[in-house]
Amino acid sequence: MKKNVLVMISPFSAMRVAGVARYAREHGWHLMIQDRLGHRPLAWNGDGVVAALRSDATSVATILKIKRRGIPVVDITMSRPDINVPRVTSDHVGIGRLAAEHFAERNFRNIVWFSTGWGNVHALRYGGLAEKTPAARWIAEESLPKARRNDWAAFMRWIGRKLKEAPKPLAALTYDEADAARLLDAAERVGVSVPEELAILSIGNDPIICENQSVPLSSIDQNLETGGYEAAALLDRLMNGEAAPKAPVLIPPNGICLRRSTDIIASSDPVVKKTLDYIAANLARPFGAAQIADALGISRNILDKRFHADLNRSIGTEIMRQRIALVKLLLRNTDKTMAEIAKCAGFCTPSHLSNTFRAATGSTLRAWRAGCA
Repeated sequence: MKKNVLVMISPFSAMRVAGVARYAREHGWHLMIQDRLGHRPLAWNGDGVVAALRSDATSVATILKIKRRGIPVVDITMSRPDINVPRVTSDHVGIGRLAAEHFAERNFRNIVWFSTGWGNVHALRYGGLAEKTPAARWIAEESLPKARRNDWAAFMRWIGRKLKEAPKPLAALTYDEADAARLLDAAERVGVSVPEELAILSIGNDPIICENQSVPLSSIDQNLETGGYEAAALLDRLMNGEAAPKAPVLIPPNGICLRRSTDIIASSDPVVKKTLDYIAANLARPFGAAQIADALGISRNILDKRFHADLNRSIGTEIMRQRIALVKLLLRNTDKTMAEIAKCAGFCTPSHLSNTFRAATGSTLRAWRAGCA
């Protein structure tokens, strides 16, 4: 007999639902999808539920009512850890750590967390960020009087003042794309340039939001489709009588999709800045530190020393980092062949590119393009 499964995810997440739907299709389920947690559909009387349990009392009451009927429930969030249900959720601490590593790679020393609200998921993501690097917290919910939190003008004055007073260059991790868009708007209003003075990294990787801003937003891919698929797989095991896992199943992030908002390296040394600009402008042709030194009119020895002192890596390492970053962008954003990508990124042959990319990332070019890992 077909299993009847209800998916209650609000706000609606196409990627999570796609993962659940893929598992349902593979296993012959009858799937009912509802994007509101306010009530259970009257016509549904099924075998299991995949839900996004939020903080509002209505959604909690709905899930508890379903649980009391003995119907297995799998939660795909960590918003309410006090509610005892099995969970498959993003590794939010790991997301914060990944952001810290991204900022460290770009030499940012001034780092901030920005969000309009604060809850358990916010705390986990911030904890991962702060675990790796000192990070200030800018939280509208904690900083604005309750009566002014929905006042757009008051919000803009508050965040604009924070941006103008903060040391530059600054890197910000935001809770999601909506918060990233708010921060970008505020920065533009007070004349703080992105990414030159403020690098913004969001979480979620919704291309509709990320790619339609005045400065496209870099974002951490939460691997939401995999999360939905694994949530459905856990629900299947529960419906078959298996015991629930003692701890939440954590889905690691699927890497960072780099866009313009963090496509910069922080440096106060003008020679290092010129070196970075030279590298970025010449990736398609063969060159090394000697050619850069000649172009800048500086000795190779002095250039090497200043570059390493500022960024703690060699010029050769930085050239390769930028080449691999360009390859990733071209794999994700274009249909170029491997030969075309090799030429754009300064690799002599596609096989040279393939071998270098695998050594640097642990992934093949084809696998990376398929998964944006």
